[in-house]
Amino acid sequence: MARKASPIGPHVLALIEDARVDLARAALAVREGDNEPEFKLPEDVPDLADEEAVEAFRQALVETLSDFDRDDLRPAEQRSRRIRALAEKKGVTSLTTIVEQQLDETRSQEFHRQPDELCRSIWAYLHERETFEDAESFHFARQFRDHGKLYDAFEVELENQVALDAAAIDEKALASKIKGMLELKPEISCTVKALDLPATDTHPASIMLIVRHGGPLSSVYDHRQDGRRGTIYYRPPNEATLIYTPSMRQIEVCADSPVVRQTVSDSFAEVALGHDISQKPLTWKRYNLSRFRSSLLLQPPEIEGYAFEFARVIEAEIRLGTWRRKLQLKVTVDDDIQEVADRYLGARNIFRRAEAFSRITIAVAYNLIGDDKQRTLNITIAGTKSCNLQSKPDPEERSLGFALLKEWGILSAFRQIAHDDLRAIFPQLVQLHDRIEDEVSGSYLLELGLDPKRLIEGGLLERRDRQDVVLIEDDDVDGEGAVKPSATEGMIHAVGPFGEDVGKRPASDVEMFAVNAQWLHETLMRLMKPLLSKRAAQILDPDLTLVGAIQIDEADVPVYFARRLNDPKAAQRLDLMLRARGTAGVGIVFAASEEMPSHLGPNVVMPLLSHLASADEEMLFARDGIELAYRDGLSLARGGVSPRVVRTGKQSGTLFIPGREPLHLAGNDQLTIFERLVVAAAKGSPDVQVKALMEGFESRSPQQAFRKETWDSIRDVYIGKGAKNGYWRLLLTAQPTEAVAEPAEEATV
Repeated sequence: MARKASPIGPHVLALIEDARVDLARAALAVREGDNEPEFKLPEDVPDLADEEAVEAFRQALVETLSDFDRDDLRPAEQRSRRIRALAEKKGVTSLTTIVEQQLDETRSQEFHRQPDELCRSIWAYLHERETFEDAESFHFARQFRDHGKLYDAFEVELENQVALDAAAIDEKALASKIKGMLELKPEISCTVKALDLPATDTHPASIMLIVRHGGPLSSVYDHRQDGRRGTIYYRPPNEATLIYTPSMRQIEVCADSPVVRQTVSDSFAEVALGHDISQKPLTWKRYNLSRFRSSLLLQPPEIEGYAFEFARVIEAEIRLGTWRRKLQLKVTVDDDIQEVADRYLGARNIFRRAEAFSRITIAVAYNLIGDDKQRTLNITIAGTKSCNLQSKPDPEERSLGFALLKEWGILSAFRQIAHDDLRAIFPQLVQLHDRIEDEVSGSYLLELGLDPKRLIEGGLLERRDRQDVVLIEDDDVDGEGAVKPSATEGMIHAVGPFGEDVGKRPASDVEMFAVNAQWLHETLMRLMKPLLSKRAAQILDPDLTLVGAIQIDEADVPVYFARRLNDPKAAQRLDLMLRARGTAGVGIVFAASEEMPSHLGPNVVMPLLSHLASADEEMLFARDGIELAYRDGLSLARGGVSPRVVRTGKQSGTLFIPGREPLHLAGNDQLTIFERLVVAAAKGSPDVQVKALMEGFESRSPQQAFRKETWDSIRDVYIGKGAKNGYWRLLLTAQPTEAVAEPAEEATV
């Protein structure tokens, strides 16, 4: 007989096996909500010196928890994972650093008195929860320095060096500034906590700020003991962690939202550093090291006022498959690093196949024109967001270093795109946001009329590698061709499938770029804001956002923004989601796509780009057209006056039933099934035998034409069993949809 799999997760099991049993039991006994079960763990902790009794107690804990299922144990598993994260590797130093900052001598001694790292982490979690959570924030910030998804590094040009420590920061004033810039409601608190971080082997002394505030109201469904479904409303916690390194004049910040990252950084610069953002905005710089895949050689450029003797790479560090594995090559300034790499690593060496470059050091020898004194400059770039130039005390050296990196195509700097410029390219940005893929080619951007360099500077794109293949449509060659280097600057060489030469093409056409989807989404939301009478910022799905409400006929109409509605599966998924939110009333769904259903749930769908105002008008959108389209679609949003199926494409359409929310249908099978049911209902004989209903289809039951979630939501609502077994009918009786929309709640950023 097969042995039953244990429901206990690896982190809980490790806590039971490795921690001192009294602390392990105390950590597992924690309950942070009424929905968590009481484990009723054994209470008589044995003498810790009695090894057999301790081992029996550990086994008793395992046996007790084994009676629960995985869902019951999930909160304990998550807590155990958090505890273990601060008891291993860099987590240990993160916890120790914050403990020494926050706890008095007595509590700090109690912390260090625990027998090992795991016990110290459990003790901090049990007895100093706030300190434990601050240590988690610090630990995550250290990790984000190595992984850039939720991380930005801003550089600040200060007139004078500012001597600053955590005690000198006015936490209340900074919290007030951040709250105002994020437009948080008065009842939402915002707190700031400042800590000094001592220097380590890899990072100089810094100051860390932990910013916490409530997010927009949200809700989840709760299954109650009586079997009914209830709703739990809650305000999720939002957090940003900022690290300022005075010696580098660098602000590093971690947060989910790019807007929050920039807002917190700007607020810190103004309040703590006395920096005038309006005159000298903070800038972030991105470093693209991919050029070193093909060659480690650099040619000194021509820069007015300077004469260069040489510019050489003297150190290169790459990551091998994962970030934990690295290969480092260091040479002297007299060596040719390319020759050394070819000699000892092979002509087609690992640098060409690296997962990523994590460190490049460049030595430059130069002199000023008219001055015979030889000068040197070392430039070290670490990853995509860090460079040692900002810590150079000489502004002329900093300026020269950044100019060199720009000339070599390594550096791009952030420059906010002006509001009017964003308005001008709004249609193209919507089309970019509507794409299925988050990577885009230079040729596609050219078709849209977008300048990739400007979008990179504005944070909307990041540069990636080139395409490996290119589509060839020639008289003699038709298909995919390989992309090869060309001796002509700015061009690539295209080679056909059989090695034939098919000419040169601009290299910019085959360059690839990653769309910063989150920043692009927030940019579009910001441009839509003037249209709304009430604002919201609730992402319901990666393809659906509740943006607020617009006032029409003195009623607040919910407004959503949806993308990828030209994909029938995405449209049906969003239809299911919006039908579950039917109590919000008849709303508007602005679609990024031109191909779309006419309705999703009880909402009128309209293409966003069809309602843009003329360029000379102050508003970006034409409100009159929006209101007219809403009123035209209002009747059908309530089901219309008679049952019918309206096809809006070859594979999509909508079912309308009076008094019911419209139902989006995807695929010919779904459309045909309901078309047959509508015809039968109109003839007065609503029951249709399943054989006739499914005629011409491979499936034998209407259920098989729908995904399980969709079928569960429509059975006995739109379609039901007939009077006889083996028959189906269209269900026509339902409570009317509410005509007046409930006000959409104003939420925060």
